[in-house]
Amino acid sequence: MSTLNFKIADCHCDTISLFGKKDYFFSRRNSTGHLDLPRLIEGGVGLQFFAVCTAPYMQHGYAHAALEQIGRYHRCLEENKGYLQGLENKSDLEAAEQDGKIGALLALEGAEPLEGSLELLDIFYRLGVRALSLTWNHRNLYADGVGEEAAGGGLTRAGRELVRELSRKGMILDLAHLSTRSFFEALELAELPPLVSHANSRQLCEHPRNLTDEQLKALAAKGGLIGLSLYPRFISGTAEAGLELLLDHFVHIAGLIGVEHLAFGSDFDGIDSTIEEIKDVSAYHLLPEALGKRGFQPREVELIAWNNVRRILQDNMGGVQ
Repeated sequence: MSTLNFKIADCHCDTISLFGKKDYFFSRRNSTGHLDLPRLIEGGVGLQFFAVCTAPYMQHGYAHAALEQIGRYHRCLEENKGYLQGLENKSDLEAAEQDGKIGALLALEGAEPLEGSLELLDIFYRLGVRALSLTWNHRNLYADGVGEEAAGGGLTRAGRELVRELSRKGMILDLAHLSTRSFFEALELAELPPLVSHANSRQLCEHPRNLTDEQLKALAAKGGLIGLSLYPRFISGTAEAGLELLLDHFVHIAGLIGVEHLAFGSDFDGIDSTIEEIKDVSAYHLLPEALGKRGFQPREVELIAWNNVRRILQDNMGGVQ
């Protein structure tokens, strides 16, 4: 099966963390990192989520750190405007497709930069943020993450207000990193189809960041989507994993909830290793081809690689009508 016509949408990378480093230049091919413009083009990526993540690295000053990263992101868009199109509304998505540009969607990985303020959410929205996860593994003002699973906590009052506001604004709710109780409470409140940007099946790999079959079924019932990660720890539970083991996750989840709820969520530049066959984004085109060899039909591969993410964007942008 030829994959030349399959564009790829990827629901998560942490490459913004490399912007501004002396040995990294987004517009050139780099020997460091997993992702840059030449390798995006080589890998066939047509839509990339760029995450702003501050919580793992800081104890305070989240808003300041997030704004610095967003400033570098917008500078990158401007410097590469011949190739990149920022995605803030439905017309941007259509323009990117018509002009043959890579769509770039800005996301907050963890709501710590909001510092409890919905007014700050307004600011981040104006700066182009269109997806947001409530926390990064730990407990914050909004929710308990997977690192607090034993505590049995869920959403706070502020977290419930934030989920409702995301639906109103048309920002994608990302359920990655949440504790089980937080996951189900946020899912119940969501008025638009949510996303789990980077996770795999816990049935196949017992990692706390992966989703149980029960969670996957609930996500599908809301019209949601899971982006499967290339991180070996989420695939095999060890430091190494190959493409065939990753495909097992696709097969299991597709059989459980259908291909309409599957996507890619690499976690490039947020992980210390990837699967053996896809060392960086330049080899991403191998994944649709491998799905075809495992029995997925061309229409199904196109849904997983592109159309499912496109649907999530269209369903969310504009907010609750």
